[in-house]
Amino acid sequence: MRHAFDVRQSVSFRTLLDDDSVNKELVPLSKVSDTGGPSMTSVTVERFAAEDDAAATPIKLAALFPEAKFFGCEELAVSNLVEDVADCDQGDVVLYRIGEGDPNELISVALARGASGILTEQMLPCPLPQCIVGSVDHALARIASARHRQPDRTLLTVGVLGHSGKTSTCLLAATLTKALGIRTAYQCDLGSSDGVVNETSSQQVCYGAELIEWIAESSDCLSRIALIEIDETAARDGHYDSMQFDVLMVTGKRELSDDFGPCGLQCLLEQLTPTGVVIAPGDDAKTVRLLDEARCQPIYYGTSTDSEFGAIIIDQSGGMATLMLTAGDTSAMMETPLCGISMASNIAAAAALGSLLGHSPHEIAKHLSTLRSIPGRGQRLVDFGHATVVLETGGTVDRVTEALRTAKAVGAGGRVWCVLAIGEGDDDDLLASYGHAIERFAHHCVVTSRPNQAGSFLQRSHQLLDGVKKCAAIRLVADQDKAIEWAIESSRARDTIVVITNQRVQSAHDSRTEIERLARLVDAARSKQDAEEEAASGSDSAGEVGAPIKLKLFR
Repeated sequence: MRHAFDVRQSVSFRTLLDDDSVNKELVPLSKVSDTGGPSMTSVTVERFAAEDDAAATPIKLAALFPEAKFFGCEELAVSNLVEDVADCDQGDVVLYRIGEGDPNELISVALARGASGILTEQMLPCPLPQCIVGSVDHALARIASARHRQPDRTLLTVGVLGHSGKTSTCLLAATLTKALGIRTAYQCDLGSSDGVVNETSSQQVCYGAELIEWIAESSDCLSRIALIEIDETAARDGHYDSMQFDVLMVTGKRELSDDFGPCGLQCLLEQLTPTGVVIAPGDDAKTVRLLDEARCQPIYYGTSTDSEFGAIIIDQSGGMATLMLTAGDTSAMMETPLCGISMASNIAAAAALGSLLGHSPHEIAKHLSTLRSIPGRGQRLVDFGHATVVLETGGTVDRVTEALRTAKAVGAGGRVWCVLAIGEGDDDDLLASYGHAIERFAHHCVVTSRPNQAGSFLQRSHQLLDGVKKCAAIRLVADQDKAIEWAIESSRARDTIVVITNQRVQSAHDSRTEIERLARLVDAARSKQDAEEEAASGSDSAGEVGAPIKLKLFR
């Protein structure tokens, strides 16, 4: 079911709010155009039954891949495609990736099991019909899209891409759309949801055929919007070419690529629908210039007063930020524990999407303020009488710098500690940049290793010290847990300890598991410190009957 375009070209979501069925329409924006986007209709059970019947209809590869080459046939119809030849049944088409396994063994097993053909990237010495494509992964995605009748067209598809802030922006936007009564599917580095079931997957963010299958499941769950975190490398490799996007949300600032060719944003602009909209940072000159050259419909956001959609920081203190959300000449105040200029930018991006859905800044501010914490993204662990611990994933010099700046801005006036983990995957220039950043923005610096990478710690730490002026001021502790415990024991109550894990490639399950482990470690270290202080002050009998009560402040 494709979007139906009327003369107004407006997007409407059929939602349920307070037992009343209402339509939420996309408000036209004068800076974009006098028209909005596509309109949507309700999904019925009959449609699902029709799709199930259509799924059994063979897919003809000659029509789906006009650029493909066929050997032994002029057409190859696919009813069932198997990736493992051992699972092949009579009439199935077998998939073969060049370089994986023995092709002679695959051919013999396919012939013995009665396969009807082979889908591959290079002709094989085989009597079976063959369809030769440029990439089997791209072919799988297009076959999945055809089987499910382009599921990305049954809901509003929003891609979130950029150098940093993708996960936070995705979760902020999902929080907003859910609160607005729109059933939302999302997937990001910290988890996913098809609109009904939330999942913390042990796999990384999917793309290609797996993404198409997820979108189809989300559509079956009656989701009205899908928020998808985009992998930059996958976008450049064409793994999103089998789908279209209604909205692209660009986060962070665009950096120069280490490789030639178009960036991920340029590749995804080709997949943007004719009435699609790009939500981008207005202070990033490279992105603005790229969008101007692409002649698409951009909407710009930022953290300054001249932004079309803005999140302006009024105050940051005590672990809370006061923001003013602006949309044209309308504004609303908002309080949130998500602090820092980068997080304010992410909030502005989510607010711009909310405005496109036809909601006021007051309503948007109310719903966005309900998201109190994002695991590993400036996550604050606060306990009275102890230094505040901030858990940050890091991964780039900009993220490390912003995390330390935010800690200094919102702290209680104490010193900033930085516990930075480094590993084998960090190159020499990156490590030297880390050293320069932590020495500049932190009062006390502790460098440690990632789990199970202590063997190369000494060599990597010397490369980090190349960017440091006063090497003696940097403490080196190979064990990450001991480094965090030492920082907690040595810090004071008003200090802030920023723990940067620098785990860049992790699944949602691994990422959340690591963050939860560090949170338990911090709690245990604080409890141990309290017990030692009580024992030293002779207050271990405070729990006895008749013993005087001592306030924690004076222990």
